[in-house]
Amino acid sequence: MVRPVEYDNLLANGTFKPAAVSKASIDQFMRSAEEMSTASKATASAAPRFTLAYEGMFNVVMAVLEFRGARPGDSPGHRATAIQRVAADLGLDWTKQSVLTRLHDSRNRVTYRQSVPPVTKADADAMYSVLHEMLTAATALISAQDNSKV
Repeated sequence: MVRPVEYDNLLANGTFKPAAVSKASIDQFMRSAEEMSTASKATASAAPRFTLAYEGMFNVVMAVLEFRGARPGDSPGHRATAIQRVAADLGLDWTKQSVLTRLHDSRNRVTYRQSVPPVTKADADAMYSVLHEMLTAATALISAQDNSKV
């Protein structure tokens, strides 16, 4: 499998673990991401819009990781590392990567450390924008590989 060397490094140091590549599984992650994107776009309330977009984004992350033959390991920060690696792999510019890191950190504060504060419309819109960009890039990446096998 050809993949960016960073994946091999993360596999070697245990941050990622090897994963069997399954087209059916990758397709399911991508379908889920599409469904969450559609639902997020149709939702006016900021908190559900943000949550749907975040979970859709993470389905894209899982699809790309599996496409690359990897999955998150069990070490602290495994989810953030997976998100950052895939965002870079998909070519998100540094500004979007920075926004994505901030939004992930916000989500972790809410999920693990405190009660849910109000989610701003700006953060919900930003998360949806990141999901849309990642979904588009991941679809192109995975489709290109599928088409090269034909």
